[in-house]
Amino acid sequence: MKKIMKVRGKETHYLDYGSSDAPAVLFLHGFPESSLLWNEVALVVQKAGYRAIAPDLPGFGQSVAFDEPSTWERYMEFLSDFVAELSIEQFHLVTHDWGVLIGTRWACTHSLQLRSLVISDATFSPDYVWHKDAQIIRSPGEGEQWVAFLQNKPVFDGFMKKSIPNMSQAIVEDFYKLFSDPLNEEVTLDLYRSGEMQKLEMYRGHLAEFLSLPVTIIFGEHDTYIHPEFGLKLKKEELPHASFHIIPEVGHFTPLEAPKEYGSLLTQHLNQISGFREW
Repeated sequence: MKKIMKVRGKETHYLDYGSSDAPAVLFLHGFPESSLLWNEVALVVQKAGYRAIAPDLPGFGQSVAFDEPSTWERYMEFLSDFVAELSIEQFHLVTHDWGVLIGTRWACTHSLQLRSLVISDATFSPDYVWHKDAQIIRSPGEGEQWVAFLQNKPVFDGFMKKSIPNMSQAIVEDFYKLFSDPLNEEVTLDLYRSGEMQKLEMYRGHLAEFLSLPVTIIFGEHDTYIHPEFGLKLKKEELPHASFHIIPEVGHFTPLEAPKEYGSLLTQHLNQISGFREW
């Protein structure tokens, strides 16, 4: 069951498993997801002796949207506010999809708060060209039609079940709140239209310096949105110290499609870091 707290006066829902004095692992979901993306993996992390925390980003899941535009930068501000509200001084950061862009860019200026970073099914490159669906969302007029299309519940259900056949209906319903609540109507458009990859140009060739901490990159073998080659490119060009893993026979939503395999890789990542930096 999710907990609730106020962040800048807005109701934020989040998962919180494990002891408050255990090492913290913070999970950031992407689009069109919620904290439930991480539920099974978070329970694995809890059993391994960590505190697992996963917010519904504002406008996603059950969290209330921002009053202002839901931009990339605004979600970075939310991350700072969220960890401050929980009084978490240092943590491992685990990211997926848009959570990678939000969390990795945030980490570049807050690396002392991190023990490690996990990047899943996304890249962090000024050279990246958005996939077809994202290009539609970013296009005036077409994006509005695309969002209206997914506001149709049967269409959304079919879209998610096609992407993740083993997905429970409860998770589908939680993800759909992004489209069912009229207050969230601009969230998708704001986010994707703020996603100019040239904003990452300042990190080119220097990302390993910004992220001088352990990094693991995880991809699904059959990711049709962001191919694993982008993850390998990220490792080779920017993060040569990162470990790189491909989970066989799964697509873009690795934490949901292969929670056992993902949880095993994550536990391995966390356990190898013990002693890297003092808490």
